Amino acid sequence: MAINVVALLVALVAGSIPFSWLLGYFRYGVDLRTVGDHHVGSGNLLRVGGMPAVLAATVLDLLKGAAAVAIATAITSDEWVVITAGVLVVVGHVFPPWLSFKGGRGAAPAIGVAWALFPLAGLAMLGVGLVALLTMRRTVPAIAAAVVALVVVAYFADGDLSRLLFSVLLFISAGVKDVIDRLLARRAGG
Repeated sequence: MAINVVALLVALVAGSIPFSWLLGYFRYGVDLRTVGDHHVGSGNLLRVGGMPAVLAATVLDLLKGAAAVAIATAITSDEWVVITAGVLVVVGHVFPPWLSFKGGRGAAPAIGVAWALFPLAGLAMLGVGLVALLTMRRTVPAIAAAVVALVVVAYFADGDLSRLLFSVLLFISAGVKDVIDRLLARRAGG
């Protein structure tokens, strides 16, 4: 039981490491919360540091998502702990205490979680997402393309529908953060 709590805490703390913000601040001297769309995610980092910075931050965010699931899987056989670790790494990313609970959208660590849950589909998802990001230079369409690749390959290659549904819901929740942010901004503005 205690080891399960450790796995969950590791996931939450790992998720809260804001790699995009850290790169923007320490590499380029810019607090991402003060420029562009005021988000601390890769879309805003693209404006400040360009594609190399985005790729570095994205890889780190993917790895923290995958690592949270891998660590939980290594220390427990409890599927609920593994799934909860996947949720918590994304929650930590979206609500990092170090940045007043205003983090990124959670898509990159969610992709990392899905990659760890579906290794083959995860590779297809990473490849499609990377090609889409490099060609479109926009994060949202790249994420959408990656999720489609995940669903198609995971469905046919793996067949674990409960994990697949969880992964899709994780991506949907990453998109809901923007809706909540807009509603809160509208409410504060009048």
